[in-house]
Amino acid sequence: MHRTVFTLLTLALIAVPLTADAEYRYLCTSVPGACQYSPANVPKLLSDVCYNPSNNAVRLKDAAGCMPGTKAFTVIYGEVVDPQTGDVSAFAPLEDACLAGVCAEYVAHEGGVADTICCENGGPCWPGGTCGGILYWCFDGVSNLDGTVTCFNAEQL
Repeated sequence: MHRTVFTLLTLALIAVPLTADAEYRYLCTSVPGACQYSPANVPKLLSDVCYNPSNNAVRLKDAAGCMPGTKAFTVIYGEVVDPQTGDVSAFAPLEDACLAGVCAEYVAHEGGVADTICCENGGPCWPGGTCGGILYWCFDGVSNLDGTVTCFNAEQL
């Protein structure tokens, strides 16, 4: 009986790979503001990190573990910005607003910027990353007098 249970447990462990993302929670979905909103074409990092809530710092987790006052998380999208210190920029990639169908047809304009917008279901879009709707990445957005944002369907570089 023990041999059968041991064999089944061994097969189960072999069938389910143990990965870093299974050990720690995802930083970008666990800690508001810890990750930068970005377009979808950011690099994958797939690493364990240590997050310091006192200064919003993210560093690669080493074999020694996380320092006191920090907590381990997994980062899927990000890049190492300083190999000496292990500092990481973590990203929360967003769907392209135009692919989601919330862009206006392009018209000539000035001052378009790439940034996060939050669009209400079937309603207006607002600048920034907070509202009661869905977050998107807008490659060519212009602020309107009423505080909303028009995201234009412009060709992306």
